[in-house]
Amino acid sequence: MGKTGKYRSLGLKSKTSDVEANSFFRVIAYFIDAVVIRLIFQIAVFLLRNIGFISETWMENINFYLALGLAPMRAGGITLEGLIFINSLQDLLVHISYSALFIGYFIIWEWKWGETIGKKIFGIKVVDGYGSKISFKNSFLRNSTKYLLRVPILNFLIFIIEMLLLTFYSTRSGDLLAGTKVISKSEESIVSRLKRSD
Repeated sequence: MGKTGKYRSLGLKSKTSDVEANSFFRVIAYFIDAVVIRLIFQIAVFLLRNIGFISETWMENINFYLALGLAPMRAGGITLEGLIFINSLQDLLVHISYSALFIGYFIIWEWKWGETIGKKIFGIKVVDGYGSKISFKNSFLRNSTKYLLRVPILNFLIFIIEMLLLTFYSTRSGDLLAGTKVISKSEESIVSRLKRSD
């Protein structure tokens, strides 16, 4: 079944003839962006620590959060309670601040430029159903589903669902919700430019 048939089976109507982005590139671009977000967060934490805004207790919670990618764990080791629940107000504030940065990064970059740093590297771009620049509403809707990837335990299930959607339909939940798609503009990618310069 061609891509047009696949999209019809999901009730999607593509109004342009743009080439859909390679699903593998989309996944790798996402992980590059995740690394960028983590670096931004760590730099911000370092600066706030140096001016005395963050205490040692806060640093401990933040380091646990970054190391495990889950709600911070206590010294007793990984427990079911640690995986499911946020155990203090500090844990909750760390989770909210990191999640806000995580979601905000994607919303702003895709709304303003149609692409994030990871997408720019692989020459892929987010557009609406007509192939035009997406609105703030589109960007907010398509990226709001990424918050579920920040929720312990649920994140694994959501990741599997997203991978299945990408593999079989070249889309994901956020695109379905916002009516957006990711297209290839590979001739503009950083990878292509490096090849041409060789």
